[in-house]
Amino acid sequence: MPDDAKPLKPACGSGRLHTFVVEVDEAADSLIRVLGPFAVQEARITGLRLDPGPAGLSIAIEASGVTSERAELIARRLDALAAVRRVGLGWRSDPYALPKETG
Repeated sequence: MPDDAKPLKPACGSGRLHTFVVEVDEAADSLIRVLGPFAVQEARITGLRLDPGPAGLSIAIEASGVTSERAELIARRLDALAAVRRVGLGWRSDPYALPKETG
């Protein structure tokens, strides 16, 4: 990185990175449907992990640029999707990579 380069800052002032873990039925359009609410809320996706399993897909999405209220709205909209089985939401203040699959 050049000396004069500045790291990207979240669009909102919170400095939080929100992590969503979404379990969905495995279908051809599941990932596209899950990403829709992030685009509508203008969230910046900073990390994505997709883990197929015996009962479907587990999708971990890290997003910045949204307030806690907007992150909760995204989680509610995800939960309302037909293919979604479960949604988890968390946040952290320091960036680091999404963990890799351990199993």
